[in-house]
Amino acid sequence: MKSILKIIGVIVFASVLLSTTINAQKTTAAHDKNVNFSNFKTFMFSEKSGARNPFVNQMILTAVERELTAKGLTKVDANADMKVVFLAAAGFDLQVASVPFYTVQNPAYSGMLGVGGEAATMWDVTTGTLVIDLWDVKADRVVFRGTARDVLERAPSADPVADAKVVSKTVNKGIAKIFKKYPIAAK
Repeated sequence: MKSILKIIGVIVFASVLLSTTINAQKTTAAHDKNVNFSNFKTFMFSEKSGARNPFVNQMILTAVERELTAKGLTKVDANADMKVVFLAAAGFDLQVASVPFYTVQNPAYSGMLGVGGEAATMWDVTTGTLVIDLWDVKADRVVFRGTARDVLERAPSADPVADAKVVSKTVNKGIAKIFKKYPIAAK
């Protein structure tokens, strides 16, 4: 009888283990191949950026600053070569304007809308997605876009500190993965 219970226990454990799915973080990044990124020396954050949760917002600011300074850029408060704009869709899907420098099918966008075409003016940011744009200030356009899906897995709660702790590892990992695709190697 013990051996039958043991076998049943192993089968139940194995089926639970095999039926568990792991939500892998998905990141994408693309840049304008006609831009010489070595010309960018400074960056600043746009006042239009942000996450609703101030603790998550600060976490994103810190991680992006860490990645860009590792690439040799310097953070400034004014007159930057590049502006960083980011959106974090934690509770509701967002809709933002398209970027004209490339056309790509990106899984972070709802539907089959490709970014960049003449007719494409809006696209959806799926809940749980972080979008980071780097704007060339002189040209007034996006030159780099990175997205990380499934980084903000938990909808906002009444406890922003707990929410930030839950997403800390995935946000930092997602941002690091995005900036691995930045066209200038770390210094």
